[in-house]
Amino acid sequence: MILQSLRASFALLLLSLSCSLGGAAEPPALKPTSGPLDAGNGFAFANEEKKTRRSLSGIACPAASKAPGLCLAVFDEGGEARYLTIDGGALRPDAERVVLIPGQIELDGEAAATDGTFYYVAGSHSAKRSDCKTNRQSRHLIRFKVDPDTGRAKRDGADKLADFTDTGALWTLMGGFRPLKAYVGDGMCLGTKPPGKNGVNIEGMAARDGRLFFGFRGPVGKDGAKILSVNAKALFEGGDADPKLFTVALEKGRSVRDLLAVSDGILMLAGPDDNEANEKLSFTVSRWNGKEGKENVKPLARLDLSGVKLRDCDKETKPEAIAVLGEKPGQPYEAVIFSDGMCDGGALRFSIPR
Repeated sequence: MILQSLRASFALLLLSLSCSLGGAAEPPALKPTSGPLDAGNGFAFANEEKKTRRSLSGIACPAASKAPGLCLAVFDEGGEARYLTIDGGALRPDAERVVLIPGQIELDGEAAATDGTFYYVAGSHSAKRSDCKTNRQSRHLIRFKVDPDTGRAKRDGADKLADFTDTGALWTLMGGFRPLKAYVGDGMCLGTKPPGKNGVNIEGMAARDGRLFFGFRGPVGKDGAKILSVNAKALFEGGDADPKLFTVALEKGRSVRDLLAVSDGILMLAGPDDNEANEKLSFTVSRWNGKEGKENVKPLARLDLSGVKLRDCDKETKPEAIAVLGEKPGQPYEAVIFSDGMCDGGALRFSIPR
């Protein structure tokens, strides 16, 4: 009995050391309940259609009363967004063009969010990864009105999005904000290996309680991933944006791929950071309560994608966006996770325990 007690104590000590040295413990593995969801003929784009169809990287679903399951999808190719509807076991892409920035532009749209009043879309704010060339086209943060009945953007005429604002204020704020300014500037691209310079790279965004939360794939440090919180109204309309930078204890070797505000916090979709040694790590979902400290992050699931079969149009399974539909108190999050690298997002459904 004494020997068993000593062994149990030693095991607890090892677990404690592991968590303190390597961040949060690995959550349980979770397979998708269904998917990739059938998307019919998929999205249609004028240029590089196949490449753009495989570039869904952000999602926002405003819970519209007359259009349940309708979401706005953004892509890291081009400057347009599209609507889609998640309907049981199917995904219905919409042909309506949502032009964010006209012309031949690479917005590198990596994140979308909604507070029910506005849609928000963020570019990565990063230099090009392959050669660290400055990409000013990625430094856009966009806001436009949501029609609460339809979930679509309100419009002033056929081609103009209502209350549309495109600002570079986030780039300016980060460049003058002491905790981030060392990672902001021309030629500052993602990553720590050459040519990387550990520059800012926004991958996720959530809207909650009048604030926007920006999740970074980079920079990332030994102490965890970074999330920047700002006052949304002030960022777009002027005034004190009240920036706050949080360090969140994600599982070791991972950083943010998407953020989503839910009733009891902010869900964080995480994946490998840009350290080459971590590229084989799994993707995870955790919940953060918006406060500093390891105890404020709860690991929920490690995504087991081993059984997902690639289709003819797919290239790779790389989760980049998360949506939750029909939240019920005390019940699992009924989540849909989309991948950059799979046609039309390759939507997978998961039932994620709280």
